[in-house]
Amino acid sequence: MVRDEQYGELGKRFEEHLLAGIPALQRAGYNPTDFLRMIKTQGAVRTAKTLLASARHTSYGFATLWEKNRLDASVEFAVCLPWFRELFTGEELDRAEFRLTEHHFDLKRISTVAAPDWYAAPVPEQWDRARTGARTAEHPGEQPQPAPGPTYRQRVEAEEAAQRHRAATNPALRTEAARSNVFRALVLERAGGRCENPRCGHPGFHAIGRNERPIVEVDHVHGLKDGGPDHPVNMVVLCPNCHAVKTRGRDSEVADLRLLLAGIARGKHEAAMGVA
Repeated sequence: MVRDEQYGELGKRFEEHLLAGIPALQRAGYNPTDFLRMIKTQGAVRTAKTLLASARHTSYGFATLWEKNRLDASVEFAVCLPWFRELFTGEELDRAEFRLTEHHFDLKRISTVAAPDWYAAPVPEQWDRARTGARTAEHPGEQPQPAPGPTYRQRVEAEEAAQRHRAATNPALRTEAARSNVFRALVLERAGGRCENPRCGHPGFHAIGRNERPIVEVDHVHGLKDGGPDHPVNMVVLCPNCHAVKTRGRDSEVADLRLLLAGIARGKHEAAMGVA
């Protein structure tokens, strides 16, 4: 099978990055033999693309890393690092980010990773600078400091612009009920990991899963199949019980709850956007 030669020096850097993390995983009791065999056979970039090819399923290795709270060592995490993103398509990047956020991984941790010495490409836009967290020192000897992260408003506007660009360049996306993992992460952050239903039967209860992440679910107030937008203005965070009530409750109760949650979603979104 053909390896990664067409990806040039950056492809080699990506493989080196993945292989460098293997000893720590082995010390932690996980030896990814199948993953190593794939890299040896087809190269790291092709391996990553193969693992990202399924829209619904994560690999055994991803599940194992999730159980060990080490998703920062996953292929998906490596794919999202700013210096490797150009190796992958927009769809592959979206899928990698979605898998991480679906497992309650904080994507802001990507910005805490120090850029490698070989990564010296300028970052022209404020949005990109904030995502990489990198800044050139202003004075000799000064240690580079992380750039301030983008605001909620900046992240929303950047994702809206990215969606318009994707729709313009790929007409098929105009009719698809897309789901933005960026918006999902924003709504989770906005809620602080807690159920946003004020009528929740367990107010203040903060359930934590085995991965040390809150047990909550992001839901569209008005479903995508009913024409509701995939946008934070139409998204709330619910505990599993409140989500079940909204999905399978009595019709009158569901209608009332949806009306309540619609106001909460819009109010929290406008407050986060700084809308008076």
